[in-house]
Formats: sequence, structure tokens, C-alpha cells
Amino acid sequence: MFMMTRARTPRTPHTTRRAFTLIELLVVIAIIALLVSIILPSLGKARKYAKLVICEINQRQLAVGSINYVTDYKDRFPGFTWFAGMTTPSGRAPGIPAVLPANNDLAAAAWQAVDIIRRKSVPEFPTFPAQPNWIPHIRYSHLPLLDYLGTRLPELSAMCSEDAERRQWFEDPRIPRFGQSRLPYSATYNFTPSFYSPDRFAGSGSLRQGGSHATYAYTFDQRYKLGTRKGSDVRSPSQKIWLYDEYARHFSNKPIYYTHPAARNTAVFADGSARIITTSETNLGGYTTAGGTITRPAPVNYVVGDSTPTIPWPDTSPTTQDGRYRWTVGGLKGFDIGSGL
Repeated sequence: MFMMTRARTPRTPHTTRRAFTLIELLVVIAIIALLVSIILPSLGKARKYAKLVICEINQRQLAVGSINYVTDYKDRFPGFTWFAGMTTPSGRAPGIPAVLPANNDLAAAAWQAVDIIRRKSVPEFPTFPAQPNWIPHIRYSHLPLLDYLGTRLPELSAMCSEDAERRQWFEDPRIPRFGQSRLPYSATYNFTPSFYSPDRFAGSGSLRQGGSHATYAYTFDQRYKLGTRKGSDVRSPSQKIWLYDEYARHFSNKPIYYTHPAARNTAVFADGSARIITTSETNLGGYTTAGGTITRPAPVNYVVGDSTPTIPWPDTSPTTQDGRYRWTVGGLKGFDIGSGL
């Protein structure tokens, strides 16, 4: 007799799944939160430092480009080279006069700025309007330099990495800002007036501080021309600020006006070095009169809304401020850091 047996299926070992307990899960979350709280400030500081470095590189590039310009243009600093009554180049933009108005150097310089913007704007802006009553040397002295360098307009290297407004305007500069069609083409960095104006007043001619921190007063005299300065005119280059941001942006949560006692700012000096300076390091500023004496610019009040972008005064310290390195003591023959006014 044969007996049949059923084959037995091998038994698999019984496994028990174990989940995290609530306490263990909370401990893991707490550890992750602690690590994030430790790492995030370091990342934030690294980002701030990176933006500071980019800003210094931008200013340094503009300085190097300016030095090359001086070499190529017979010792002349970058500036507007169109003057009253001259015939404009054949490659001018559409709508630019063939012959510039007589007896008006400012109008000639303004036409040159318009020509550069019409030719270099991205997106193209061939209908950029003429700009009457404009001193383009103020805030727009970078335009001839960027034209020489062959870059587009607006140009990111002319903007601080913390200048959010101008970087927004970069997307489409054809949209007027604060009622000004030219404003999107302005630069974060300013050339100090001594690099495009004479060292001393001439006759009745002068460029000086206006009635507010955002305005300038200009009196024309045939003997007082803007934009004809030379590299050989510079003395004490390591003490003279060439380019600066009107607002200190890298060492506080909000921009601070450059004359504020707490301002720490990026600047390029006439020797080409990029440095961080504090307001207390610099002289109060001053002009040389036609008679050769030096006088301080009248201190002016910082008014919110008087400048663009609109940035409030950060604290309760006095808003009446000296001109500082906007108005270099002695011009190109003088200095911003060292003994003096």
C-alpha cells in the first residue's frame, strides 16, 4: 500500500515592522531645525559677502575701462565729447542733429547721451526722446565709457548687486520711471564731479551743491567747461575717490545715504583700487573759488522723496549733511581722505 504525503511549504520567518515613535520623530525634527538654524545665517552672510564682492568687481571693471579710455583718448577721462556747433559723426542715431546748437555745450552733451541710448539700448529704443535742460555729466558720465567699451544699455556691471530697483528696470528700460525716460539708463555708481568739472570756479562759472542733496547748481561761463579733465591733472590718487555708490547697501538691512555717520560704502579711488570706506574717514568736502580759496559746500537736508530711489533716513540722527567726497577738496589736485577741510 502506498501512502501519499503532502509537500510542506517552507515557512518564512515572521518579521515585525517597527515604526518611529512620536518622541523619536520629534527628536529628529528638532535636530533638523537646529541644523537649519545654524546653517542659514552662514548662508545669508555668504550671500551678502558674494554681493559685496560682485559690487567691488563692477566698480573695478569700470575703473579699468576708464583707465583704458584715458590711454586711448590722449589722457582724457571718459566724458561727453560733443560741444556746441560741432558736426556730429556720420554713424549717429536717427533724429540726431547733423550740426549741434551753437553756444550751448550742455545741449550738445545731452544730444550725445541721447545718441548713445538710441544706439545701445536693449530692447532697442530709437525713439528715446530728446532731453531738454539736462546736465548728463551728473549720474550719466558712464554712458560714453560704456559706448567706448561696446556694451549694451542698461548694463548690469553699472549696477550694484543690491540695487533691486535698477535691476528691475534692466528688464525693459523703455518704461519711464518716476516720470523720467532717462532714469532706467542711470548707473548705481557716480563719478565724482572733479573728474568732469574744473578744479576751481572760473569767472561766473561753477558746478556746486544745489538746494537739496539730490540737486546741483550749475552756472555756465565760457571759461568753465565740463568734461575736459585729464589723467595728468590728478594728484594724490590713493586719497581721491573716483567712483562711489550714493547709498551704502552692503552692511545694513536697508540702504543708507553715503553721508550718514553709519555709512560704510564701496568706492574706487583714482589709483584704481577698490575699497570700503566709512563716512568718518572722509573730509567734509569743499570747492576752490575763482580767487583760489577753499570753501565748504553748504550742508543740505536729506528729504525723503527728493531722490530716486526713495530711501528714508534710517534713524533720528541729524538729516542736515555735508557734501563729503561728492565735492572733493581741491578737485583733481586735492583729496578726500587726509588732512584738509
